[in-house]
Amino acid sequence: MEGQTIQEIANLIAQTQREVEKLFRDVWARLSAEGFKFGAWEPPVDVVDRGDELVVLVDVPGFSKEDIRVKVTETAVEVFAQRTTEIPIEGRYIIRQRVRDSIYRKVELPVKVRPELAKAKLENGVLEVRIPKSEVAKEIQVLVE
Repeated sequence: MEGQTIQEIANLIAQTQREVEKLFRDVWARLSAEGFKFGAWEPPVDVVDRGDELVVLVDVPGFSKEDIRVKVTETAVEVFAQRTTEIPIEGRYIIRQRVRDSIYRKVELPVKVRPELAKAKLENGVLEVRIPKSEVAKEIQVLVE
């Protein structure tokens, strides 16, 4: 820490505190989510900005549309999935690593959106959630006089 000012050290401590608090909020949200089971898998996510809308892509392999619940707020998307049926297999497992009984993922969005206009579809194990941006979130070009 040689050469760092007291202010830099204080800023680093404050940043670490914010990150720890966010971690605890995320864990609490996962634990209090309806249907959450310990061991829920957190799937990979992409968020794409397409100008007037955001598109959230979530990998949900092996889940049917009936297994998946999507919650959209102005600032976040939450995806819950709980497998309702066991995949039938003949024989005895030697290795079993593909078990995903439940998933949970919360994605904080970079801009405000209109959750009432969100649409979701499932295709080839990928959940696509399209959400129009809020009018407030859109950029407006302002001419300088």
